Amino acid sequence: MTLDHLGRWRLPAIAGLSLLIAVTVVVAILLLGRAPTVIDGSPSPSAIQPTDATPSPDDTPEAAVRTFFNAFAAARETDDPALIEPFVNGTDSSAYQTAAGFLLGQQEVGKASVVTVNELSNFDVSLDGIEATVLFDHRLGGYDIDLESGEPVESPTVLESRRKQAVVVLIDGVWLVDSFENLP
Repeated sequence: MTLDHLGRWRLPAIAGLSLLIAVTVVVAILLLGRAPTVIDGSPSPSAIQPTDATPSPDDTPEAAVRTFFNAFAAARETDDPALIEPFVNGTDSSAYQTAAGFLLGQQEVGKASVVTVNELSNFDVSLDGIEATVLFDHRLGGYDIDLESGEPVESPTVLESRRKQAVVVLIDGVWLVDSFENLP
């Protein structure tokens, strides 16, 4: 096929066709490259810092607390307490029992949570040998989802910052969370 029958309109036709193809490619990249939650208007979670599967021996008590709460935030989406196990002082520790109890309670009522805000700040660490008490402010936000469908069941909410205390212990050169609680 030739464009000779277009005569003097051949160049504008080619330019128009090229522009149409370019716009189509850009639209396809923008629409298809996004997550479905953005396209359908439902809330999308902000990035939670990735959690390594094992704690590092180079960590500090503060880092251990941050890693535990990042793992706990990730576990809330599936209600899987196994995600926090590497960061606690055993499954019989208060930290594990508290977090797992929350997750299993969510699971029993058929919901999970997407955490969109998980800010830990204002740390104060008191070291006493192989035990450290870590005080910090924790601001948490997100929304609940139906555990089966993954669909949101509430609007996103950001809670007020709470002062918390965690006790971490040094086991085989690695800091692990033993307990945590909200302070008055």
